[in-house]
Amino acid sequence: MPATLKVTLANLVYFEKPELPQPMANRLIRLAAFQNPEFYKAQAMRLPAWDKARVIGCAENYPRHIALPRGCLEAAQGLLRDNDIRCELSDERNAGTPLEMSFAGTLRIDQEMAVSAMLEHDTGVLCAPTAFGKTVTAAAIIARRGVNTLVLVHRTELLNQWRERLQAFLALNKAEVGTIGGGKAKPNGRLDIAVMQSLSRQGEVNDLVENYGQVIIDECHHVGAASFDAILKRVRAKYVLGLTATPIRRDGQQPIIFMQCGPVRYTAKRPESAPHDLEVVPKLREATITLPAEAGIQDVFRSLAEDSERTALIVEEAKAAFAQGRKVLVLTERTDHLDAIREGLEGSIGNLFVLHGRMSRKQRAALTMQLDELPPEAPRILLATGKLVGEGFDHPPLDTLLLAMPISWKGTLQQYAGRLHREHAGKTDVRIIDIVDAGHPALLRMWDKRQRGYRAMGYRILPVSEGQKTTQQ
Repeated sequence: MPATLKVTLANLVYFEKPELPQPMANRLIRLAAFQNPEFYKAQAMRLPAWDKARVIGCAENYPRHIALPRGCLEAAQGLLRDNDIRCELSDERNAGTPLEMSFAGTLRIDQEMAVSAMLEHDTGVLCAPTAFGKTVTAAAIIARRGVNTLVLVHRTELLNQWRERLQAFLALNKAEVGTIGGGKAKPNGRLDIAVMQSLSRQGEVNDLVENYGQVIIDECHHVGAASFDAILKRVRAKYVLGLTATPIRRDGQQPIIFMQCGPVRYTAKRPESAPHDLEVVPKLREATITLPAEAGIQDVFRSLAEDSERTALIVEEAKAAFAQGRKVLVLTERTDHLDAIREGLEGSIGNLFVLHGRMSRKQRAALTMQLDELPPEAPRILLATGKLVGEGFDHPPLDTLLLAMPISWKGTLQQYAGRLHREHAGKTDVRIIDIVDAGHPALLRMWDKRQRGYRAMGYRILPVSEGQKTTQQ
């Protein structure tokens, strides 16, 4: 083994091959590899797995270098140290250009703790629940680090939210926050926000990503997607900060998040000022769902959406919550189901709003404005598809979620429930009304998973009999 090894830290962590014995090179490469859960899942279900990699590797093998993602640096240094190899580190990251701006907001104690923890490290992930205030925390980090910064988001709605909040918390005018996305590209090179899809076209990543001293990735659990991963591999910033409420991915590829952004440096708890009276009101339906043996889960969902009695139950539950003065979000995954619920509510509900993927960005923005203009105490019902409001949608008065279509994954459940957790004057409790379909074994298994997810978030699940009584108040 060599006594010393030259390591270059840039967009990746580079190790020179000529100095590296092959066994050590193999061990370094394994630091950036993990078993692919999708392969083993398919294998266990006796499904074809020929198109799924058994192991996912994130290392790069160049002619003269082995390169690992930045998040592997600490593990690599530990490996070299354990083998009595001294690491000669050459830092070629972009330290950025000075950015002089002051933070104009006020941090809570827990937010100040998060900022302090993240500033101790060049890279890392801040894991914080919805309503913690990740954007205000990031604004404070931008001001204190004082280097030019690129904020990466995955949706245009999030770009607009970030722009508004950075302007507010950093006391900036519109021209001082550059944007790339939504068909427009107006970066200023000092403080910019970009939609990731706008930086990667047909496999080509915009060179602009190399020009910043700090990169902040909002909802960084999306980094596992190949196109987003390619962007992070080009980033040369000294400081890389990931923000997420759920540092897990449904496909199990969350190790990529930590390889590109660094490990979780701080995990925040729900703010003391956020609603803490959390309850789930289950509504049991025992109607048997009869489908052919070969029917898949999408056929089951289609059957639920077309069940008029089930839709009528959803409509009645929404009306009852509205009559109690609640601010209700009704979520489903299908637009045809959304239309059926809307038809059941129209004419009997005053403040009824519908948000779906067929609407243009301008229409969605106008609807959000109408919602925000309602008196704070006014009851309302918002019908929406989960994909549109799962991330980035922000309407703090919401206090009730009616889950009109079953889900199982805890990450999705956290995102949906998070819409209710925003602080708002007068909001002391939040309620989730869960339509539990007992007529199909797959749907019962989904309910079991949701119960575990609810309890992990601190929700109290009422017995079915109590749940039925709750909506008859």
